[in-house]
Amino acid sequence: MDYRELLLLRAARETGVLDALVSTADTPAEVAETAGVTERAAELTVDALLEMGLLEQVGDAVEPTNRMLGFITKTDVRSVGTLPHELDRVEALVALPETMRTGDPPVPRGNALRNRLGARAAEDDASVRAAVTAAVREQPDAESVLVVDDGPGRHAVEFARRGFDVTMLAEQRVVDAVRPLLGTERVDLLAGDPLAGADGSFDVVFHARVAHGYGPEENRQLLAAAREALVDGGLAVHVDVLRDGTPDAGLTAELLAGTGAGECHAAETVGEWFTDAGFEAVREGDVPGTEYGFVAGRRRAVE
Repeated sequence: MDYRELLLLRAARETGVLDALVSTADTPAEVAETAGVTERAAELTVDALLEMGLLEQVGDAVEPTNRMLGFITKTDVRSVGTLPHELDRVEALVALPETMRTGDPPVPRGNALRNRLGARAAEDDASVRAAVTAAVREQPDAESVLVVDDGPGRHAVEFARRGFDVTMLAEQRVVDAVRPLLGTERVDLLAGDPLAGADGSFDVVFHARVAHGYGPEENRQLLAAAREALVDGGLAVHVDVLRDGTPDAGLTAELLAGTGAGECHAAETVGEWFTDAGFEAVREGDVPGTEYGFVAGRRRAVE
């Protein structure tokens, strides 16, 4: 979306215009009365939302389209889509000057977790398959996989559908949110701290889009935990947006605004963390057809 459209949506969410439109108000006059905004603001905002495909005209009234579903219900994160999370990122960016002064990102909104899960659930199928394929090619004889901090479990499900024994580790509130979605999938859910890892002897420990949300120390913890969860010769894999020269400026801004220590890490740096954590045969590569790269290494056997 154009940044002006996103800022308009932010204003509509903050003033209660979106709440009015997804509840009882179906004309600009009713929106103005319900949300306490001027009639001009209501009329122009409704016009813009019609143009953006978030509303549709039905007779003399307007109704939300499916694109607005994420503002209506959060029960099934697959229905949330990407837009609510985009607005959450805009909120963080608006607060960026204060975050730059204090080092503390703003407290997330009440629905921020489900919005983030909804955005990850909407990831392109081909991107998910490509990331899993990259890991499988590195360890073709694997049977068991620990997928760490996978949001709604898209990668975990892909591994499971390819016949792997899959455990997905996520914090308790994520497990609670996604358990209904994964009830029919062959994925064992494990609630816990991703940085602490899981007990077990897995052939692969897989992290997708996890590394950039953490700083160096947390990434070292992730890899130390992965090493402990792997069999000798087992593979740990990071799939992420990896820095090659100049970092992604947009992602850098989002990470500065929304995380305490995250950044777009260089593949070489990630590889050094792997080596320091006790991995060997560390290599990096691209995930074909995506913006992602990978770094992978095998657990060094204890002599």
